[in-house]
Amino acid sequence: MRNSFPFVFVFLPLLGCRANSAGMGTSRTPEARRIERDIRALVDCGTRHTLSADEGARGIAAARRWLVGEFERISDEFHGGRLEVRAEAHSVAPSKRLPDGADVVNVLGVLPGRDPERLIVVSGHYDSIPSDVMDARSDAPGANDDASGTAVVLECARLLGGLQPRATVVFLAVAGEEQHLAGSTAQVAAWKAAGLHVEAFATNDIVGGGRGSNGRREPDRVRLFSEGRPGGGLEIVGSDSDSSSRQLARYFEEVGERELANFDVDLVFRLDRFLRGGDHKPFHEQGFAAVRFTEPNENYAHQHQDVRVEGGEQFGDLLEFVDCEYVARVARVNAAGLRALALAPRPPEGVILDTRKLSPHTRLAWAAASSGSVAGYRVRLRRTSEPRWSQTIDVGLVQEITLENTSMDDWLFAVEAYDAEGHTSLPVYPTPKR
Repeated sequence: MRNSFPFVFVFLPLLGCRANSAGMGTSRTPEARRIERDIRALVDCGTRHTLSADEGARGIAAARRWLVGEFERISDEFHGGRLEVRAEAHSVAPSKRLPDGADVVNVLGVLPGRDPERLIVVSGHYDSIPSDVMDARSDAPGANDDASGTAVVLECARLLGGLQPRATVVFLAVAGEEQHLAGSTAQVAAWKAAGLHVEAFATNDIVGGGRGSNGRREPDRVRLFSEGRPGGGLEIVGSDSDSSSRQLARYFEEVGERELANFDVDLVFRLDRFLRGGDHKPFHEQGFAAVRFTEPNENYAHQHQDVRVEGGEQFGDLLEFVDCEYVARVARVNAAGLRALALAPRPPEGVILDTRKLSPHTRLAWAAASSGSVAGYRVRLRRTSEPRWSQTIDVGLVQEITLENTSMDDWLFAVEAYDAEGHTSLPVYPTPKR
């Protein structure tokens, strides 16, 4: 959904998750009730600081144990035991926020696909911090930042129950995000060293949907951040808005808004917010398609704050400030995109734009599919001033097409593959070739 007026806000009472809290509503849908339970379980760990001590029910180790157990329960209940659950420790070198280094442990639920080297990943970070980033003792509930995103990951694992994917799907709960993205940086390095290709990575960070510091609340909009220029030393020619990450953002918008009517997946064309960063950043920097989901109106009194009342205002990242119905909608958008990507054939390879001579026509070519799963290809087009693909041409099962009277100077192009069931890959922007 794309409004003509981007700043239209809904002023409603906050629908908090916490049942029986004064003035707060209770979660209604089964999805929202599950999400409330997930967030509460993480909040009840007291602190989830990456350097917090293991004190039984308190600390990041308690959260990790709970996540492993929850993934195992989801595997049994929703996937017939097919979800491979593991905790992966990564040794991180000393840094400003990890002065002695640390073993940062990510928790994964892996749904194997027929193409095991292709990874479709949804993530949230389960660590949290109070006002002082080095304070590993004080309470840091982290309900919105980022138990909400971790709850999206768990809910996606439930919503995709029974899926028999072509690509492997990874449900990833990351630690060390608050320590300069330590967990995600280590994870992408490990996957890259193992020769795995992360075809799509979506992180959910601060998706609680409460009232922002600006007093506004928008229950039917989520921001989706993506960088237009590629990372990993890759280059694109003729566009500043066609990295694989930008293609992934457009893909999630198309699929998500079909899945959830009247919900706006709002494309934000920059890597992230000013002065902030998320776990998609190291993936994009390695050349993989990576995006970030975030609520539209953040409340800075409820992020990275000691729990306290000051000047009559409640500070702290508490469960009562999270709208679990909103989180459930964000999870549905994520799950729809993950399902579509996981079932799709591989994206086309070797896509080129023929620039050998001046012509009023445009010739595109690409390599033949490496498997028999592809039923055909489509060319996507948009004017250079348009943010989204506006035209689609089905060209069938061919490896090249000449678009008559369509100037390469006036249009941007991409090629996507589809299979016999209509599952569609990410579009691939062409490389000009002389």
